[in-house]
This record gives sequence, structure tokens and C-alpha cells, in this order.
Amino acid sequence: MCRPNLRYCKDLKRIQKRRVKDLRKVFVFFVFAVFASLAIFAAGATPTTISTATILGTPSTTTVVAIVNGQPIYSNILDMAANVAPTLNQLKNINPQMYTYMTTTKEGFDFLAAYDRSVLNNLVDSVLMEQIAQKNYNIVVTDAQAMAQVKAQVAQMLAAYGLTEDQFSQYLQSQGYGDINQFEKNSLFTMKFSMTLDQLKKVVTASATVTTAEAQQYYNANIANYQNPPEIDVEHISLSSQSTAASVLALIKSGKITFESAAAKYSLDTQTKNNNGDLGWIPQSANMPSFEVQLFAANIGDIIGPVQVQNSWELFKVVGKKGPSVQSFADAQSSIIQTLLTQKQSQIWSNWLQNVFQPFKNSSTIKIMI
Repeated sequence: MCRPNLRYCKDLKRIQKRRVKDLRKVFVFFVFAVFASLAIFAAGATPTTISTATILGTPSTTTVVAIVNGQPIYSNILDMAANVAPTLNQLKNINPQMYTYMTTTKEGFDFLAAYDRSVLNNLVDSVLMEQIAQKNYNIVVTDAQAMAQVKAQVAQMLAAYGLTEDQFSQYLQSQGYGDINQFEKNSLFTMKFSMTLDQLKKVVTASATVTTAEAQQYYNANIANYQNPPEIDVEHISLSSQSTAASVLALIKSGKITFESAAAKYSLDTQTKNNNGDLGWIPQSANMPSFEVQLFAANIGDIIGPVQVQNSWELFKVVGKKGPSVQSFADAQSSIIQTLLTQKQSQIWSNWLQNVFQPFKNSSTIKIMI
């Protein structure tokens, strides 16, 4: 249900429907989920170019691009993380001139090589993170555990978006990733890192706590953030033309039909028509359009309209009003504690990166092969 601002409701619904149909965005969503932890860590650590039994990648089919304390990183992992080939494939369709520049000139080659090295530096950091997790905290994520999580995420994504494995595989192959099985294998490295990082952060930041007194102090110092503006509860009927809206309004005013029944019978908004046309509680905001100003000035039971909003004509009914209020400390306490806890955990993690991880990295043996 669209609540924050009336004039954006219809656009939001169209966008939501479009996302379900757009396979490209589905794929990007999953790749982002797998690589999110790597990106977060990369932002917090400073990459530089400084024997475990784990082998990253498949030595029979790929080339070693880096060795970290005796542990190799293979080119298939770098290719998956860098995402260069699929990106260039898309660029060829979007901007052929730029594609030609990137793939035929020395400057383009130099840029792509520099980008690969930057991504590789982040991969090196992720390997170091797994190594220190095992060495200092006995944290080990097995290939089987990571693959189970990769498969679970793929299955969850396919179910959520109504896709089959064949559809997903076809798209992956069109983008140069191989089929779904190859994609899952290539995702193993980053999933292991993601799971390791989650466990490691929990251990490193376990000492972070927030007291009720600290939360109360934060609430008192930021009381303005807990002031709620006036709100109205609004029902609406969405119609195709001004004349149709006027006719429906006349029926309502004559008493022949209630606003709620008219919403169920005539409204074009399929998401709200069977719920009395309810848009929910809407907070007052700055720079509201004139019809919203009218709604906030109206009394409970008043009907405003017809009003043109985007490509439809709307009738609105005010069914509830709330004045300005202040959220109590009791209601805000849990969110405040979480905010302060996150801040403390972030500081502890930052200190750990600087005082524990960075010295480990500086003392490590790292060989970059590209």
C-alpha cells in the first residue's frame, strides 16, 4: 500500500510491477546480495599489495592471478567479481562508441586493467580476512556450507520472482556467466567470505552494549527527531475521467451508494478498491500539492474531488485525523538502542581493522600476478 505521499502512489505501483518482469534487475539484485559484504569490507579496509589447504577456483581451467600467504586466487573468481565481460556486452548495446573505445584503444585497455587490479586487491583482502578469522578466532566456513547458502538464495530469488532455473540459466549464458550451475560455483568464493565476515563481526563486536541510561540520554538530546507531524487517514476512488468522477461523486452525495462501496465498484486502483480504497495514514509534509492541503484542512467525512493526479481523476475521503505528537521514550527505546549499538559496533570494527587486521595484512606475503 502506498502511504508516504499521494501523488507518488500510482508511479510506485507501476515500478513494482515492472521490477517483477525485468529479468535484468532480478539478476543484479542477486549479484548485489552475494557481493554486498565484499563491497562493505572494501570500503572499510585500505587495499595494498602486500599455506592453507583451500583452493579458490579451479586450477585445471583457470590462471592464478594472486597468491596470498600461499593461497591462490584464480582468474575465474576475478572475472566473476569484476563483471567486465557482461558489462562490456551491455555497453556495446547502450553506447557502441564507448564500447569501441574501451576495447580497441590503449587507454581503454589500461582502464580495464587498472579496474581488474582494483577488484583483485579487494579479493586479496577477503582472503586475508578469511585467514585471520581462522587463525585468531577458529572461524571456518566450508565449501558445503557456502554452496548450500548460494543454492538457498538462488531458490529464494527464483520463487520470489516466479522464474524457472532454465529462464535464469538462459539469461546468465546470454551475459557470459555460463549456466546456473557455473554461476553457483563462481559465487562460492564470495559467499564464503560473506558468511565468514558475518561470523567474524559478531565475535569482534560482541562486547558492544547499550544501557537504558544511554538510550534515554540520546532520546533527550534528539527529542526533535521524535516529533510526529499531523496525519490523515484517506480513502480514494481512482477514475478514468473528470466526468466519470463527477458522476460517481453525485451518486455518493445522493446517498445511493457509500464512498466505500463506490471504491469497490468503480475504482481503477486494484490494490485498494477492495479495502474501502484506503491509502492509510499520510503525514503532513512541506510543499504539498493543493489538494493535499485541502485534505488536511478538511473534517472527518469530507470528500475532496474530483482532482486530477497523474493520469487519473481522484475522489478522496478523510476518515481519520491525528494531531502533532511526540513519540514516547518507551516506544522509541528499542530503535534507539539499535542505533547506538550499531554505532558502537561500527567503532569497534573500525578499530579492529586498524589495530588487528592491518598489521596482519602488512606481515602477510602477497604476490599479484597481473
